Amino acid sequence: MVFESLVVDVLNRFLGDYVVNLDCSQLKLAIWGGDAVLRNLEIKENALSQLDIPFKVRAGHIGRLELKIPWKNLYTQSVEATLDGVYLLIVPTASIKYDAEKEEKQLQEARQRELQRIEETKQKAAEQENPDVEKQDTFVEKLVTQVIKNLQVKISNIHVRYEDDVTNPNCPLSFGVSLKNLSLQTCDEKWNPRLLDENSRLFFKLVQLDNLFAYWNVDSLLFSNHNAEEALQCLQSSIDAQNSLSISHDFIFRPISAAAKLRMNPRSDVDFSSPKVDLMVHLSEVAIELNRPQYISILGLLGSVDLMSRNLPYRKYRPEVQVHRNACIWWKYMITSVLEVDVKPRLQMWSWQHIRIHRQTIKCYRELYKNKITCKKPNEDLLKALKGTEKTLDIFNITLARQQAEVEASKAGLRIFRPGLKMEEEESQGWLSWMWNMGGEAESETKEVKTGGFDELLTYAEKSKLYTAIGYSDTAANPNLPKNFEDMKVYFHMERLSVSITDNKDKDEIIRLTVGELKSTLTQRPGAQAIKLHSPAQLV
Repeated sequence: MVFESLVVDVLNRFLGDYVVNLDCSQLKLAIWGGDAVLRNLEIKENALSQLDIPFKVRAGHIGRLELKIPWKNLYTQSVEATLDGVYLLIVPTASIKYDAEKEEKQLQEARQRELQRIEETKQKAAEQENPDVEKQDTFVEKLVTQVIKNLQVKISNIHVRYEDDVTNPNCPLSFGVSLKNLSLQTCDEKWNPRLLDENSRLFFKLVQLDNLFAYWNVDSLLFSNHNAEEALQCLQSSIDAQNSLSISHDFIFRPISAAAKLRMNPRSDVDFSSPKVDLMVHLSEVAIELNRPQYISILGLLGSVDLMSRNLPYRKYRPEVQVHRNACIWWKYMITSVLEVDVKPRLQMWSWQHIRIHRQTIKCYRELYKNKITCKKPNEDLLKALKGTEKTLDIFNITLARQQAEVEASKAGLRIFRPGLKMEEEESQGWLSWMWNMGGEAESETKEVKTGGFDELLTYAEKSKLYTAIGYSDTAANPNLPKNFEDMKVYFHMERLSVSITDNKDKDEIIRLTVGELKSTLTQRPGAQAIKLHSPAQLV
């Protein structure tokens, strides 16, 4: 089924980049069986590499990830997704001992992810020119929309914590965010949890948020000084607000709870009786606090992150001894780092020997890649040779060589096999290749056919004349929408908001601002091109 393949592909891509030793074949069998339960997953050390920050995961754990998908009754039963027990302890990269083999492996994984992203972007750009693919995407979108109507989501026991003894070794810091429970349920018109009726004109979602808080501790105890199992136990025990108080977290905002009611009208293009999106959010008391040590620590971390990022290329040469009484070792570190990272690569880059070797490597990789894309099932030796060559090239040169290989293969009339290409497209491409080989007339006739969309078939002047004739403007509002129709309506209610700034923790208060009750309503009327915001406030 289309949706089965979609779910398996999404889970494989998401979990494969962040989870250690994920068995994709078992995941696929579990999804097709209707239920997929993954327990005790370990998060990779380089799970944050895509964020381009100098941090790594010291300990990461996912307790349970469960999916229940009723394939036989997809339109009448709910799809349940449960995520429980996500604990993440993050530390600066500099605090983890350098391992050349591990670092090289992580670098290659990041490079392969970037290359895969580039290939997917190229494939999506090519698919946009194919109207058949657009229709297929629309079908998938409608299928996903139908499933979302009866989607039940439960997220519980989340704790993400960052610890840092590099910015100020004499005063280590830690900050984190914790969530006890987040649930999304399908409801009826009276907001009672139940499955959505097929004949229902609207569908309703109830969102519940419990015990969300954030903290910033100065001169903190470090969980990262323990081993991975003990650190995860510390994260787990500090997720409860009451336990967190006993651990003496210095809160930035104290535990809050919220509830939201979402009502959606999927037929808002023809049914103007209710808004397309009607959202009501209710928040209990929100207390935001900040003291002087926290403010100084935040500024120190912001400056330290920039220095950490600059130091990453020189990390493998960094000594593990203190600066005091080891001046010679640190001077040698600085000289070696500058020579190996900055000076020698620049001198080598413009040498004739390096240019000749680089050109030979590019040509070799281009030929290998051309052989790969023109083979339906490339052999292991070819794939191994490609990976070996990719280790010596950067992403720009790899992408350029791949593009040149694809152009050469197309000009030679060879059939190109792509990983995500449908069979119909492959057959069509094969016929085009056969026509290419038969003669130049077929080539010219094929090139003269316009297969683009409406914007490509007409010039700007032709579109202007057509728009004037039919009274259409691509910037004007839809004339079919009533001017009083509210496409989006958001109501926000907060019982109490307090902001406190102190000189020290829980004493010497500098300023306190309290809002007794905050109500806001945002409405949008696209027919009249109007937005209205109403927000009365009361200061105490």
